[in-house]
Amino acid sequence: MKIKIGHLYPYELTLYGENGNLKALKYALEQKDIEVEITSINKEDDFDIKTYDFVYIGSGRPEFLEEIKERLEPYKKDIKDYINKDKVLLATGNSIAILELLRLYEIEYYDKRKVSDIEGTTSLCNGKIYGFQNTEYLIKTTKNILFSLEKGYGNNETCMEGYKKNNFYATSIIGPILARNDNLTSYLVETLIKNKKEEK
Repeated sequence: MKIKIGHLYPYELTLYGENGNLKALKYALEQKDIEVEITSINKEDDFDIKTYDFVYIGSGRPEFLEEIKERLEPYKKDIKDYINKDKVLLATGNSIAILELLRLYEIEYYDKRKVSDIEGTTSLCNGKIYGFQNTEYLIKTTKNILFSLEKGYGNNETCMEGYKKNNFYATSIIGPILARNDNLTSYLVETLIKNKKEEK
């Protein structure tokens, strides 16, 4: 079995060591003897999302966010189709503001950055979730939340953070979140294996 991972714009979106999410996922997959192929998708590349089993978009420098949002606009329908087919897409940090283009949720901008350690839970897996926030963007929508927070900033001044639809997960939490939470990484690994088996 081979899992193909697409890493969107790693040059522009690589703040806070967020590429550690892919390292953690790759390691967990390889521990199950699964071959992993990671492809960097850069600004000069076409983005054929359907060729990937997992797509990751991480936190980046603010000056790049609008540019990348414009780059992804032509692929909006393809990304939505990918989500509707239960393929796995993870967005962390301020990349949640980029994927607002899908119109699945609304983003709220804050003049003063939200900075906090994170502690919470999720319906995806057992155990606590830990991470960090350092962002000026939070999801405003409070439907289809990803995490219930005991510590940190949630959507629209609540204790509910992030957004999920099928296997699309968007969160302001960094850390890197997969490197810090083996339970969440294991959930994604099992989801990827299940999806791959169902393709056959």
